Amino acid sequence: MPNVGIVISNYNGWQDTVQCLESLQKQTCRDFEIILLDDASTNDSVVQLQSRLPANTVFLPQESNVGFAAANNIGMRRALADGCDWVLLLNNDTTAAPDFLETLLAQTPPGAASCPKMLFMDPPDEIWFAGGELDRATGKVRHLGGHAKDGPAFGQKKQVSFITFCCVLLPRAVIEQVGFLDETLFMYCEDVDYCIRLGDAGVPLWFVPDAKIWHKAGGSAGGMLSVYYITRNTLYLICKGKSAAYARLKTVGPLLTGAARYTLTRLLGRKKGRSYGAYRGALDFWRGKMGRME
Repeated sequence: MPNVGIVISNYNGWQDTVQCLESLQKQTCRDFEIILLDDASTNDSVVQLQSRLPANTVFLPQESNVGFAAANNIGMRRALADGCDWVLLLNNDTTAAPDFLETLLAQTPPGAASCPKMLFMDPPDEIWFAGGELDRATGKVRHLGGHAKDGPAFGQKKQVSFITFCCVLLPRAVIEQVGFLDETLFMYCEDVDYCIRLGDAGVPLWFVPDAKIWHKAGGSAGGMLSVYYITRNTLYLICKGKSAAYARLKTVGPLLTGAARYTLTRLLGRKKGRSYGAYRGALDFWRGKMGRME
């Protein structure tokens, strides 16, 4: 049985996914299987991927679009069922250095979750993520090293409070302890929620810079959609476990601000964009609407 289950979710991005799969076939560590999900792509991703699958790949096309959290949960469950000791969640719009997996496994402390250094695909020497900081009170996160040139300042292995789930390595025991991703979120902020839960469970998070991947960034969504999900899901996280009155109070400010900005956008005759995403995200949370944006 494989030691690592690498879970990748594709949605209309088969070209990126093929590049990711090709980089994984060059890994110095070969003790892994790839669990590739297609989240009901609306293009020809399924056909294109089926003709390009490496031998060590389990392909699980979905009949309906279930979202990032649910798709990764399906993959995580399959990895555990296949006997994997580790699960690696990996975005499809990434490529990995040949020694990435071997290094990450070797340098991750026992019982910890970890992530590699993540650089932009273009330019390839620019940091996208070198560990992160999480403010639990606001649900906001900060990428360390964002857009800085890679160098010695980002070469130290260290403990962090946030890992983006663009790439995260999770031991089986940690998943069995903490559980799976919160599918209520659909997409975005599921990593924030999970890092909070990891912290509550006493699981340390480590940034391992000797392991490297390159990230295209923004491949799954962008613009209005990303603002919508981040606005709504951040409100969900900071109000999780709190009273309905607390949730209403926390939503008033973002709702009024979003409405004002969206109204101004309409008055200026501009198309729906980020201002609409912020308004609609706050409004849907106020209405109790989660899951996929209608």
